[in-house]
Amino acid sequence: MNTYEDTLKDLISGMTVNPAAPAETVERQAVYLDRSETTDTRWKALVSERLKTAKTFEIHCWNEESEWIQVALQYGELRQTNWVHGKVIAGSVTPEFTKMLLGLPKPTDTEIYNKMTPFFNVFLDDNFDSSHYGTEIYL
Repeated sequence: MNTYEDTLKDLISGMTVNPAAPAETVERQAVYLDRSETTDTRWKALVSERLKTAKTFEIHCWNEESEWIQVALQYGELRQTNWVHGKVIAGSVTPEFTKMLLGLPKPTDTEIYNKMTPFFNVFLDDNFDSSHYGTEIYL
């Protein structure tokens, strides 16, 4: 008489590995905007191209950046996260959001970062990451 353990051992010993199809590899290009960039023109050109097809955005701001949190909240909603040092605002890419993002002037507080945008991170769908105030972009 087989026990459950014997039956389970028989089932497991007869198993074979079913190889999974390889995951689709998505190549991403990194673009770094250093201190040689005196304007935000290049950043705006890159984000403008992605905004044409983007459906959603996510903006990250440090807690002390209350002015920019309030700006982002005009276009999205606060997302609950475990990031205790900042806020994440997410929403839909609309013509109004696009106009706001492309209409912002280049920040002048560039001592630490040569900021292209006042937002710490800007993400569009899964195809555009603007990090460290637009100094690191992943396409």
